[in-house]
Amino acid sequence: MDNEELELRINNAIILLRDGHPYKVGDLTFGSKDKNHFSVTGWTLTNDLKNVTKENAVKELNEIKDLFKRMTSVSKQLSDFIENKRIEYHLGFDYGMGAIGICTETNGEVKWETDLS
Repeated sequence: MDNEELELRINNAIILLRDGHPYKVGDLTFGSKDKNHFSVTGWTLTNDLKNVTKENAVKELNEIKDLFKRMTSVSKQLSDFIENKRIEYHLGFDYGMGAIGICTETNGEVKWETDLS
């Protein structure tokens, strides 16, 4: 997806986010439950949850944060929308019929939702 298409998708996302609806942009899903919170969710690339380690999870969480940072640099509208909001980054495992939360990071603090080795 080029920057122009990315910016268009982000702008469409913001319209829905204002009404409390989640929206997928590329590999990330955005959510905004109220005026103070914004969530960014990405999914592990590992095919089997038992192969996810804390080290891998933190690496993937950082990749989610980097991708989101790129998106905010492409879209001033997104950057403005998240201003003064608490951003929560989530890493999940999609098993096809649902998802399992692996970890969440808020204000630099990682909380584990799943026991990993």
